[in-house]
Amino acid sequence: MAHEHIESSVTGNIRNSSIELLRLLSMLMIVGCHFVRGAEPGQYGEWVAAQPLSITKFMYQVIYMGGGWIGDVVFFTISVWFLLDRNLTIKNSFKRIWLLERELLFWSLTLFVVTLVLHRTGVYSGGITYVGIQSILPISMNLWWYPTSYALFLLFLPYLSRGLRALSKKLHGTLALSVLLLWGVAGLIPQFTFNLTEKSVFVFIYLAILISYYKWYMREFSVKTCATIIAGGFAVNTLYWLLANILYLHTGKKLTLQNFPFDHWMITEVMMGFALFVLFSKMRWHSKFVNVLAGSAFGIYLIHTYPSIQATWASLFPMPRVYNGAWSILTGLLAILIIYVGCLILDLIRQGLFKLTIDKHRGKLFERFYGFLTRKIASIQKRYISKEEAQQ
Repeated sequence: MAHEHIESSVTGNIRNSSIELLRLLSMLMIVGCHFVRGAEPGQYGEWVAAQPLSITKFMYQVIYMGGGWIGDVVFFTISVWFLLDRNLTIKNSFKRIWLLERELLFWSLTLFVVTLVLHRTGVYSGGITYVGIQSILPISMNLWWYPTSYALFLLFLPYLSRGLRALSKKLHGTLALSVLLLWGVAGLIPQFTFNLTEKSVFVFIYLAILISYYKWYMREFSVKTCATIIAGGFAVNTLYWLLANILYLHTGKKLTLQNFPFDHWMITEVMMGFALFVLFSKMRWHSKFVNVLAGSAFGIYLIHTYPSIQATWASLFPMPRVYNGAWSILTGLLAILIIYVGCLILDLIRQGLFKLTIDKHRGKLFERFYGFLTRKIASIQKRYISKEEAQQ
């Protein structure tokens, strides 16, 4: 296999801090994307898209917003890469979902209490009933799209992995090429989504097909190849963005086409995200400090995208004021960093609380519950078989 040094990026409990640093950087890119797309309430980056062509607009759309799905691809790749060659069972998948659910419930319930306070003080004026229901069942009610899709993906993964392994190299390659052409190359054409909708578990299955083929069969990308992919993707996105801006400038139409290159299923975003992962995986070093910080990267996502929290920081950093103010590029970056660091500090506190409490016996309650459940099911099956035998 061509990936020995990537495989060794996790040895025992020692994690490659280069990968963990990339995890932190990818979350910063995601926060930047959400800042541009969500800082103007009720819009999806349209306010910035309507502004005249300028360096500031380039920075906000191509740099700040453009890294969003790249960050998502990086985050997902880090997770699935180290799962593909493990002994994947449905029990392990349920256990991972169980551990994920603990963090989701902690933040969904904590932030709902914060929401009640914000609503009572007039800071947050949105609805609270539905958010409250979502907060009790965060995965089932799709409070956050990523963990819901990822939890579903974990349920499919043991079967998906075995199915892909059962394919020959040629058939797996044909499948990977087919989905890459269908949702990658053809996806460069506006409106050609081929039912690969936004924020869906299906996107993760699509990515897993590509990632597993590379991991199992392909020669590892060199540093030069990674750099070429990243530079090429950035160039294509920039050209697309520039042409869309010129079109809107002269016709006043197709405003949202400017954001099209940064849609999550775009081949440029996928390839840049994966190339970044491969590039960082080539560097091996260890820092306990970085690894601890990276343990709260996902918490940053959960906190800053919770409905009331997102509405609150959007009101604190209204896009027209930030964009049109002096030093707008630096002001925007500062706002992104404030949101990022504030959420990071909060989740580090959560991480500390977990270590003092439920992480002392991490997964032990699940093992007890799963053991009890399997024994009950086995007992029911045994009684059913005995009953059938008696009737015969």
